[in-house]
This record gives sequence, structure tokens and C-alpha cells, in this order.
Amino acid sequence: MMIQATVISRITGRTIKNSYTANQLLDDFHDRDDLIISMTECDCEPIGETNVVECNCDEEWEDCTLILDEDIVGGNQ
Repeated sequence: MMIQATVISRITGRTIKNSYTANQLLDDFHDRDDLIISMTECDCEPIGETNVVECNCDEEWEDCTLILDEDIVGGNQ
């Protein structure tokens, strides 16, 4: 049985969905924040030969809602 996880940005309205087994949720994530971070990971790359990453994509998810199946279980603010 798969559990549908949905993260909705309250800033942009963007939605990310993914499915997990109960074991994945229990084994792979310490808490809600870990799940949200995993689902919203950026793939920003350093510019040129520097190690500097100029990326603000994580700011979109600073204020979001997490829904598991159809129950709102939290988010961050």
C-alpha cells in the first residue's frame, strides 16, 4: 500500500507529489521536516569553477503544507 505525500508551497502555490510505503516513511525520515526537505530538494549547480551556489529555490518551501493521503499533517512556517 502506497501513501501519497503532497507538499504545497504557500508562497507560490506549487505542488509536489510523491508516493511512499509506510516502511519508507518510518525508515527514511526522522520527522516531517526531513520528508519535506527530501521532496523539495534543489538541483542547483555551482557557477563556473567556483563552489558558490547562487540558488534560492529552497525559499519557496519555507512556508508549506504537508498532506499524507488526504490528511494535513503539518508543514513549516
